[in-house]
Amino acid sequence: MKRLLIIMLMMTTLALGQGRKSSSAVPKLETLGSDWMDVSSLRNFPSITNFIGGLQTTENLTGFQNLTFPPYAQGGSQSYSWEFGLNSPSLPGNKKEPGECALLVNGKPVIASYSRWLPYEVQRKTVVDNIELSSFIRLPFEKKGVLEKLVVSNKSSKNQRLTISVKCHGQVRYYSPQSWQTWGNERPMDTNFAVLSPTDLQAGGRKSFAIQDKSSQAVTVFSFVTVPDTFLISGNRNEVQWNIVLAPGEKKVIEWACVIGDNAKAVGTLADSWTTNFGEEFDAAKMKWEDRWQGSFVPGNHHFSGHFPTLITNDPKIRRVYYMGALTPLLLCRTNLPLSPRCFVTAGPQWANTLTYFWDAEMWANTWAMLEPKTMEEHLVKWLSMDIHRCYAVDDLSGGSAGPWYAANDWSIFRCVEAYLAVTGNSSFLRRRIGDQSVLEHLEALATFYETRPLTKDLPLGNYGGAENLLECSPSYIEGVPSLNAANVYMLRKTAEYFQQSGNNERAAALQAKATKLLPFVLSLYAPGEGVWNALDTAGNKVPIRHCFDYIVTGQALENDLTEKMKKEMNHFVQSELLTKTWMRAMSLKDPAAAKSDRPDHGPMGSYDAWPPLTMDVMCRLGDFSRALTFLRATEEITHQGPWAQSHEFLGPDSHGYNPIVRTASRGGQDANEGCGTAFTEIIIRSFFGFRPDLSGDKPVLLSPHLSRSMDGILKHVPWRNKLYTIVSDTKGVHMVAE
Repeated sequence: MKRLLIIMLMMTTLALGQGRKSSSAVPKLETLGSDWMDVSSLRNFPSITNFIGGLQTTENLTGFQNLTFPPYAQGGSQSYSWEFGLNSPSLPGNKKEPGECALLVNGKPVIASYSRWLPYEVQRKTVVDNIELSSFIRLPFEKKGVLEKLVVSNKSSKNQRLTISVKCHGQVRYYSPQSWQTWGNERPMDTNFAVLSPTDLQAGGRKSFAIQDKSSQAVTVFSFVTVPDTFLISGNRNEVQWNIVLAPGEKKVIEWACVIGDNAKAVGTLADSWTTNFGEEFDAAKMKWEDRWQGSFVPGNHHFSGHFPTLITNDPKIRRVYYMGALTPLLLCRTNLPLSPRCFVTAGPQWANTLTYFWDAEMWANTWAMLEPKTMEEHLVKWLSMDIHRCYAVDDLSGGSAGPWYAANDWSIFRCVEAYLAVTGNSSFLRRRIGDQSVLEHLEALATFYETRPLTKDLPLGNYGGAENLLECSPSYIEGVPSLNAANVYMLRKTAEYFQQSGNNERAAALQAKATKLLPFVLSLYAPGEGVWNALDTAGNKVPIRHCFDYIVTGQALENDLTEKMKKEMNHFVQSELLTKTWMRAMSLKDPAAAKSDRPDHGPMGSYDAWPPLTMDVMCRLGDFSRALTFLRATEEITHQGPWAQSHEFLGPDSHGYNPIVRTASRGGQDANEGCGTAFTEIIIRSFFGFRPDLSGDKPVLLSPHLSRSMDGILKHVPWRNKLYTIVSDTKGVHMVAE
């Protein structure tokens, strides 16, 4: 009772502290927006989503690209350079496509000077010849379309006569569900489009027009609140114009909508409705997003089958990082894909818009189990019914598989099942039959798959293939890698636990024996004094590698097998070779393959967005809470650029040093949104608050409960086995009470 009273007093104190900034413990979406960013400094453009699709802006003040509402996709996007990405200064000007609905003033394209991202909106602004221009772009909530608002203000001392033009291409196509089973989504790059009834488009005579794709049933309608003075129609290269005169200090607001569908009459009617009630539709795009966001933290909410825990803390950096992580899966949640009512696609809006990657999902598996246990179970059943050794993802649109084999599939799916079991306590799931095996038998198959791919005839280590199966960019991170072989030890042991709990002691003992046999071979890959691990090639030769993935997986899988000396050396490697002022390198610059591995996510010039939080997780596991917390707070600076993405890369004169410029990456196939950023929320729950649920036992386990994290905070409504708990972090460590 005394501890409960202390917790209640602490909650009140923290809530009052936050109350000066917000009326709720959960921040409003507008407070999670980015700072105003110099557009010329960006390497990837801000994007917005609405739970059925998304788009990406361009450097043009009103332009957008990569509009995707599966099975519809927009073409005519900026030509993509694998080397330069979307907005590199090295990219020639003639390669920079202004995008759909690009703005011109007096015949000249208008380039935004600054942009600001919000979950429901991107804002852009610039000044041209004393004319201030601002734009606001939103997606109507769970509807296929775009809403744009342009504000033009005369800041000069004389009248300004302007021709405002917007280019409306309508280059949208329907693609069959099977065609989405790929990372590189198809997009129309041809001109096989036509305006419907062009003779009806007399100047000022109507406020909308429709474009039909001749190759599919897709129809795109543009509708304008303020009727344009001129329609210039030419296939799918169309332009509308307004001729305006602004007195000094006067402003003009121009609003329009773009609507997508497969029936011209129905789409036209919807477009007319949106522009007739533009203000209501525009406001609803924000309000409904806010409602869904706030609801995701409410136990028993009407949308998700679970919820996020609520963090209360006076530490603004930890608070922002936590909630930005929680926002990430909502940016990628799709309610219109057939596989389940709520699918969390891995990336978007440029690539892989309908795919859920097993590997990326593992990085926030426990948080997924808290937010959406019902559909998580549906996905796990689907995954276990697939041949996961011939793909890397499931396509949530067609239900088929996508991509080549990723070597981390077994580990990833195993960890997702483990998380689901641990959070929900649904032990009956282990007995569920999927095909001709129970889930437990499927887990055994995952844990022993390495035996089907022996590295050599004399070694029990698994051979995990080439670069395309692993990190894709490193030529030396192949074959007998330490990370996934360490994962095998963990999976064998955990599966043995499940068999023991089910009463099959004989099978449990056999799997424990396999783990015991494999462990010394894995430990032999460690490089004493270096804090890193070697790989083995198929000839049995050691290959030196210095990558965070080995630190992460060996730390997670073997934390109780590592000596104190190894732990200190591993932490030193991270601190001295990987961490920068606000971010980290995935690969050390000292890795022999560093010069040949320059990709922002897994190379030496940046990092995949899950690697920093997962590195913090292992730092905590290995006892270095203080430095892990310092690193966590440092990454908060990155969130002021926008949401967590696929990766952030290093630029500027200190790109090889401690304080590089950090930007969201585009080159090397990096997407603007990626689910892996949820790992920040995952590790705050599991590492800093220490929540380590397990299927065994009658109460959840806390990591190092008597060790202070040097942070004060409360995590409310933590779900475990259909009950709610509160975890408190204070000077004495972490402790947990039932609500």
